[in-house]
Amino acid sequence: MDAKAEKIALFRYGLVASLVIEVMPHGEMIRRAREIAAREYDIPNSERTHVSVDTLLIWARRYRLGGFPALAPKPRSDCGVSRVITPQMAELIERLKRENPHRTGTTLLRELALSSGSASPPISPSSLYRFLHERGLTERELLNPATARKKFEAEYANQIWQSDMLYGPYVQRPGGGKCQSFLYAVIDDASRLIPHAQFYLGEGLDCLLDCLRQAVKARGIPIRLYVDNGKVFHSQQLARIAASLGILIVHSPPYKPEGRGKIERWFRTVRDQFLANLDRKQTLTVEALNARFWAWIDNGYHVAQHSSLGTTPLVRWQRDIEQIRQVPPASDVRRLFFYRVIRTVRRDSTFLLKNRFYEAPAHLAGQRIEARFDPLDADVVDIYVDDQAEGQARLVDPLVNAGLPRSKSQPLEPPPSTGINYVELIARQGHGGNSKGGGDDRKPHQDDNKDHDREE
Repeated sequence: MDAKAEKIALFRYGLVASLVIEVMPHGEMIRRAREIAAREYDIPNSERTHVSVDTLLIWARRYRLGGFPALAPKPRSDCGVSRVITPQMAELIERLKRENPHRTGTTLLRELALSSGSASPPISPSSLYRFLHERGLTERELLNPATARKKFEAEYANQIWQSDMLYGPYVQRPGGGKCQSFLYAVIDDASRLIPHAQFYLGEGLDCLLDCLRQAVKARGIPIRLYVDNGKVFHSQQLARIAASLGILIVHSPPYKPEGRGKIERWFRTVRDQFLANLDRKQTLTVEALNARFWAWIDNGYHVAQHSSLGTTPLVRWQRDIEQIRQVPPASDVRRLFFYRVIRTVRRDSTFLLKNRFYEAPAHLAGQRIEARFDPLDADVVDIYVDDQAEGQARLVDPLVNAGLPRSKSQPLEPPPSTGINYVELIARQGHGGNSKGGGDDRKPHQDDNKDHDREE
């Protein structure tokens, strides 16, 4: 799947994820699809801003049957055929309807005819009504006020996870000195259990993905993941991983952390019960800090009575364990969270990745490959071409390569002779010219004979 197709597939998954990750009655699915279709979107490689209900249902069915790859676009069979409603006409209809939601279809058709200078409307009534319903431009939908937000709680464990980052204490730097740590954490909305939380020496995407990977490995796959609008939470790597696992990522608006209140409240508990009780005279390594932190979570937080639950987070989470989605036993969870980047293999069979050179199999020289690797441990890099595994790449060691014997090129078998040779062809052409009066053996000229007689 190329970058363009993957971008489109990720956009489509973001729309239909809420339709496929939960089993629901058909009527509820249609209602949700209409809500999704009523919004405007920045559709990749398209000037349109809306998606129809029928299209959403088709994409949802594709995902159920073929997974994430099935959402990639396919070549259209009607390429080159003009549409009934052009983008310019669609924009005009939408503006007219939003300007006055009480405009009827008959009035719109008359206004379109008059504005185009035609005696008859440019489209049929059925095409107009279908367009209005698909775009959510009916009078009832335009005049219906938006539903207000309310406090909510997940019905069962792993239905909703929340994730965020907290600035942690200063720790010992591996090379000497001190540096700030960063806490990435995931909390289950229904049980308040912590699938995973860890202090890191950085705040980049690789730390977030490592935390989420360990959470999935330990506690299964969530249905929704509520995050903020930070740069790392909008990364394409995270979107691809979520799509492959069937996780719907929900971003809360800036400065409006609806849906993430429980992770914010838990961070306050971390400050009050854990960070405030650390020995300030002792600067820990990040490993020692995490060891103390995980001991507090397992032996303190998870087994403590929670006032809003009436039980402990661990007991509440275990109550729903039968309906929690688990990663298949044969799956390599670590590889599910690998980064994926496109590289071109050089003529010497190497390519550059994270400022280091890797050596690919010799037969891939000159080809574009997809390198998949763990950002926290890039010693192992898997190579794929057109989603087919092509082995692994290893770090280039010039000293080892210098000691290896060079492979001798095998002599190629000579191709069958054609019998055509330029010099031989010219020579044969010359001999052929003698028989036809051509060539250098010319007859004496008459003037030459006269000169010869005078000499005698």
